[in-house]
Amino acid sequence: MAVDCSPPHSAQTQGIYTRRVSDLRRDAHLGASIALFWAITRFYSRLGDPVGVLETTTDIPAFANSLRTAPVVRSRTGFRYTSDYEVCSAVLRSPDASADIPEARNAFESILLGPQLPPEQIDPLLDAIITKDGGEHTRIRRLVLPGFTHRVMQGWREATQRVADEMVAALPTDRPFDLVRDLAAPLPMAVICEVLGVPFVDRDQFTTWGETLASGLDRPRTLDHARRMHVAAQELVAYLAQLLAERRVNPSDDVLSSMALAEFDGDRLDDRDILGTAAFLLLAGFETTVNLLGAGTEVLLRHPDQFAEVTANLDLVPDLIEEVLRYVCPVQYTFRTALAPIELPGGETLDERDTIVLMLVGANRDPKVFDDPNRFDIHRENARRNLAFGFGIHHCIGAALARMEAEIVWRTLFARFPDASAWRITGKPVANSGRMIRGLRSLPVQVTSSTSV
Repeated sequence: MAVDCSPPHSAQTQGIYTRRVSDLRRDAHLGASIALFWAITRFYSRLGDPVGVLETTTDIPAFANSLRTAPVVRSRTGFRYTSDYEVCSAVLRSPDASADIPEARNAFESILLGPQLPPEQIDPLLDAIITKDGGEHTRIRRLVLPGFTHRVMQGWREATQRVADEMVAALPTDRPFDLVRDLAAPLPMAVICEVLGVPFVDRDQFTTWGETLASGLDRPRTLDHARRMHVAAQELVAYLAQLLAERRVNPSDDVLSSMALAEFDGDRLDDRDILGTAAFLLLAGFETTVNLLGAGTEVLLRHPDQFAEVTANLDLVPDLIEEVLRYVCPVQYTFRTALAPIELPGGETLDERDTIVLMLVGANRDPKVFDDPNRFDIHRENARRNLAFGFGIHHCIGAALARMEAEIVWRTLFARFPDASAWRITGKPVANSGRMIRGLRSLPVQVTSSTSV
């Protein structure tokens, strides 16, 4: 019997058929792009070229240290790399350094930069305030900042303390627990959901979206990974769009409502601005704090003398935070593209459209700035000079929130378990799989029950 392989003819079914063909073509293009990217980067890695080594190494701090042969190291591809503190800070504060993804100048660069979403789709990263430049960045930041006033932050502090009290009190004293799973991860997610105005019942779904999107901040590793990221981005933006529509009718005391109502000289944020920034706040407010708390606690546990100092004097917690930000550096590197020529320390110049990779983890261990930089020291006088949250106009808008959460969590945790000698790591910590973001997925620990208060 002959089989009719022609496409169906009804308008509705034809539309479904067309979309499926379009999806297949997109997947085929994306899969080929991912495969080609990894083939190219493996080739350049064998040559020792930084564009390949960065994408294939499992030790980003060691890669950053290898760049100290010069203030700026050039790749054969034309990209630049630096671990120099002065170069990084000069680029970060330059008004001519763009955080946006540049347009590819040729087919080779289009492979390295990766495929972009269609312009009609909102991207949780590319449509966020962090990628805006110049007047557009100033406009959006001016309209977003009312949601981050001292009064608002005080409300978040109270909410964070309430959540920290509940979660720390629930930690067991008769068996090991996972500090990341039971505290470092759920607390910042609960806080950022409260900040955005996300209902409590939806927080598990928000966590799933956040983890999926954060896993691809480097770039998708496989076609399936790219599909999951695409679906998570679409679902997150659709959810926030529905929540935004509700807030426009019934505003609440949250950042989403603040952005929806913000106005300055007749200017307002459009839906794309709000949704992109809200989605990015989920990633920035969740991932950075999780890694600060998780990796920071592990580092402290491996330095028992300093751990004992902190638990004996909780006023050292702010110093601990700054040294952890410097030493761990949760965001390992970032990119900037020159909108105009930028003169750099040391005589280098970034020409227009040149892209430079700023190894923040390397800058934070620059021996010209930090004495004995590979030593963890909570008494380091200039630890606050770290570039963990960037610098200049693109300084992380959520930096104060992350510092506040870390301070409250560590003060609450060490107040309940004040004997540093009773703490121990009970299993192998599990690092996350990313390279741009450094942190832990698991930190199994136990505290002797007799020391809890």
